[in-house]
Amino acid sequence: MKNNIIKYTVSLAVAVSLLGSCNGWLEATSSTQVSDATLYSSRSGFQDALCGVYISMGSEYEYGSYWTWYVNELVYGPYAPQSSPIFTAIQNHKWEDNRLILILHNMWQAGYFSIANANKVLYELDARPGIVSDKTERDLMRGELLALRAYIHFDMMRMFGLAQLTSEDDFAKLAIPYSTEYVKDPAPQRNYRETLELLEKDLDEAITLLAEDPVRGNASETFMANANADGFWDNRDKRMNYFAAKALKVRVLLFKSELDSAYSAAEDLIAELKAANAFSWVDAEAMTSATSNDEVDWTFSSEQIFALEVSELQNLTDLLIFNASTLGSSSILIDKAIADVSLFNPSFVSSAEDIRGPALMLKFVSDNYRPYKYYNNSSYYEGYRNRVPMIKVSELYLIMAEIAAERSDTESVNENLYEVRRHRGIQDPADGMYISSSSNYQNVLLEYFKEFCGEGVAYYAIRRVGEKSHYYIDLDPTWFNRMHSLGAYPYPVDELSYGRKQEL
Repeated sequence: MKNNIIKYTVSLAVAVSLLGSCNGWLEATSSTQVSDATLYSSRSGFQDALCGVYISMGSEYEYGSYWTWYVNELVYGPYAPQSSPIFTAIQNHKWEDNRLILILHNMWQAGYFSIANANKVLYELDARPGIVSDKTERDLMRGELLALRAYIHFDMMRMFGLAQLTSEDDFAKLAIPYSTEYVKDPAPQRNYRETLELLEKDLDEAITLLAEDPVRGNASETFMANANADGFWDNRDKRMNYFAAKALKVRVLLFKSELDSAYSAAEDLIAELKAANAFSWVDAEAMTSATSNDEVDWTFSSEQIFALEVSELQNLTDLLIFNASTLGSSSILIDKAIADVSLFNPSFVSSAEDIRGPALMLKFVSDNYRPYKYYNNSSYYEGYRNRVPMIKVSELYLIMAEIAAERSDTESVNENLYEVRRHRGIQDPADGMYISSSSNYQNVLLEYFKEFCGEGVAYYAIRRVGEKSHYYIDLDPTWFNRMHSLGAYPYPVDELSYGRKQEL
C-alpha cells in the first residue's frame, strides 16, 4: 500500500491544477509539471502543495463521493432500491461482491493517499524552514496539515473499525495504521489507545498552531497586509481551520466515550463561534420562497465550520443523483414511503414545514424523492457551488443531544434538538416531534438522518447510536434491517495479506 502511495504523491501535488482548485488558487498559480525541488523552493509552491491535499481529499473515492453521499449513505440510508447491481450490493452489505471489494480497496487507498500528501508537505516544511518565512503563516500551514491528517485517519478508523470505544477491551484492540511520516515503510498497526494518542497529539498541536487563524478574527494587521496580501488565507471555511480542529476534537471525545468532556467542548466551541460571528443559521423562509434553484443555499454553507471545495462535484452528482433518466433507474433516491412515514410524516405540521424534507430539499420524482443537497450547475451562485460539508455547527447540537440521551436527560435532548429544528422552517420545533419522549435515542437518530443526508455524518451516528435505540415505530423493515446489520467495512484483501489484523 505505502509504496504505491509514496510513488504517486509528488505527481499529485504538482499536477492538481488539472483536477480542481483551492479557492481558485491552483488554477492561477500552478504549472502542471514541476520538479519536487522546484515546487518546494518557494512560498507559492508550498501553497500549491497544501491545496493539493484538499484536491486529493475531494476525489471520487474519498470525500467527493464515496465517503460522503454515495457509499457511506447507501449502506445505511432510507434509499429506494434501484436496478443497479452495485447499488443493490452496497445497500445489502454484500462485501464479498468483487465490485465492492474494489470499492473498499479504493476508499482505503484514497485515504492513505491524502495522508501521504499531508505528510509530504509537513516533511518539506520542516526540511526547508526558511522558504515560508512568516512564522504565523508557517504555523497555520503546519496546523492545517496536522488537523487534516487527524481528520482523515479518524474517519478511516471509524469506517474500518469500531464506531465508539466503550470499554477497556475496546481501547486494547488494534486500529488502522496511523501514518506520521513520509517514508516508504508502512506505518505500524497499534491499538486504539496508542493510535488515539497520536491522533490527539496532532490535533492538540494543530489547535495551538492555528491560534492566530484569520477565521477567529484575531489575525494581526501585519499578517493580513503582508502574508495575506494575495488572499491565500481568505475563505477559511473552505479549509481546515481553528474552529474545525476544535470540532474534530469534540468528535474524538465522543468516540472515546468521554461524554462530559465532549459536551463541555461542544458548548464552549458554540460560544466561541458565536463570539467570532463565524457562522449564521440559514434563512429557511427565504430558501422556500426563492424563485430559482440557483438561489438556494442547498448545503447550508453559512452554517459550515469546514467545507471541501470539489470541482468535479457536478459531474459526479449528475451521474448518480441528477441523471437524465426520468425513471431514475440508477439514481440515489430517498424512498418516498420511508420519508413520508418515518422521517417527514405529513400528519405532523412541523414535519411538513421542515425544509430538509418535501418542503424544499426533497423533490418528488419517479415515485420517490430526489435529494437536492448537491444541486450544482454553471449558473448556480458561485458562493454555494461545489461544496461538500465536512463539519456543520448543527452537529455540535446533535452531539450534545446524543450525550443528553446517554444521561437520560430528556429536557436537554429536546433543548438541543429544538435549537436545530427551529432553523429548519419549523414554526414550533417542540410541536409534533416525531416519536415520543419514550425514546430519546430515536429522536436523536431521526434528526441525524434529516440533518446530514449525503454528508457521511449519519453513517457514523447510526453505528454509534443505533445499537442503543431499540424503540422503532413505523420504520420500514427493509430500512431497519439495513441499519441493524451495519458494521465496519472489512479491511481490503491486500492489507490482510500484509499481516494487518481487523479487531472488532
